[in-house]
Amino acid sequence: MLHSFEGRRSKSIRRCQLSTMPVPMILATIFWLACGCAAWMTPLVMTIPQRHRQIVLGYHSHPSNDESSQVEQKSTAFPSSVETKPPSEKATLKELVRSVNYFISRKCNYSCKFCFHTQKTTHHLTLEQARLGLALLQQAGTEKINFAGGEPFLHPKLLGELCRISSEEFGLAVSIISNGSLITQEWMQTYGRYVDVLGVSIDSFNDATNAAIGRGETSIAAGTSDSLLPTVKNKHVDRILQVREWCRQEDIIFKVNTVVCSLNWQEDMSKEIQQLDPQRWKVFQVLLLEDENVGEAAMRDARPLVVSDDQFQEFLRRHEHLPQLIPEPNDVMQNSYLLLDEDMRFLDCSGGGKVPGESILKVGVCHALLQAGFDHGMFQQRGGVYNWKRQRDSNEPSKVANG
Repeated sequence: MLHSFEGRRSKSIRRCQLSTMPVPMILATIFWLACGCAAWMTPLVMTIPQRHRQIVLGYHSHPSNDESSQVEQKSTAFPSSVETKPPSEKATLKELVRSVNYFISRKCNYSCKFCFHTQKTTHHLTLEQARLGLALLQQAGTEKINFAGGEPFLHPKLLGELCRISSEEFGLAVSIISNGSLITQEWMQTYGRYVDVLGVSIDSFNDATNAAIGRGETSIAAGTSDSLLPTVKNKHVDRILQVREWCRQEDIIFKVNTVVCSLNWQEDMSKEIQQLDPQRWKVFQVLLLEDENVGEAAMRDARPLVVSDDQFQEFLRRHEHLPQLIPEPNDVMQNSYLLLDEDMRFLDCSGGGKVPGESILKVGVCHALLQAGFDHGMFQQRGGVYNWKRQRDSNEPSKVANG
């Protein structure tokens, strides 16, 4: 009898404890358990009430009528040729992880002064560890993987095999972001068939400006100092032109990334961009992130390179006639990318820094996503989904059906 009473008392206590838990905590717990138990099933539909969505997944709530008008006014200030759609009321797990960026290493051969993912370590996962992570992402619903760094081509064999595995084994669309300096024709001929999109960073078409920014070869590799080698050796633009030609030969979608800073905001790049003819030209505003490019723990100070909103707008107006232009000011960029660091931990940028969560290799994609601070609505609004698969010949590897 006593045992029965104690059992009823224990259950009552548990019900009482549950009833006093904050609603967001209950929702997060249910969400985590559901994902952990059914990650292999049809992606979980997010039915979290809108008022709790930001707490649980780092969502931004949908704007009110007043806010909507502000968004519309802002969108006219940042012209874009990309068609976007408003954020959906519900997002499946598959939709949340549709496009993921993986920084395979922080190591880089350039020393760009505004870089927000600096060389704090030179660590990278083994091929088998990375393969497991890619498998987890594919099972969760990822369709596109973007390899970045650091400079990913500092690890050409690892990068090439990751591209092959992603495309051939998991049916993912494969994208790479590089500074272009280490891409070789041999690599392109060997692994280019597995690459859908290749993006290169170019912030100026003037060698002296590139040298001032830090976008050029340094003597770090030689173990001497981090000073930039003489400008005469800075042939960044020439390399990009060569990479563009290799992309044409391999039928790879070509993209250009440009960061607008205090050293280049007055430059007119129209002629050169038209010559390169990228399918996409993404134009970013210098972004400050605590402990990366600003703050006591940062390896560099990017504050002198910051541009005002008016200066950024002027750069955009100068190039608005180019159909490839895709502007991304800081409020659009900061939380609209799913970023995995070298240990496959999602990076939360919502607090003004880069805070790593737990690795997907340890806790799985769904649980790790709770720590990402990802704004899926902004991802949709900036046109994060586009035609990222290249046209392939019949003898080239094709995407698997469930990719």
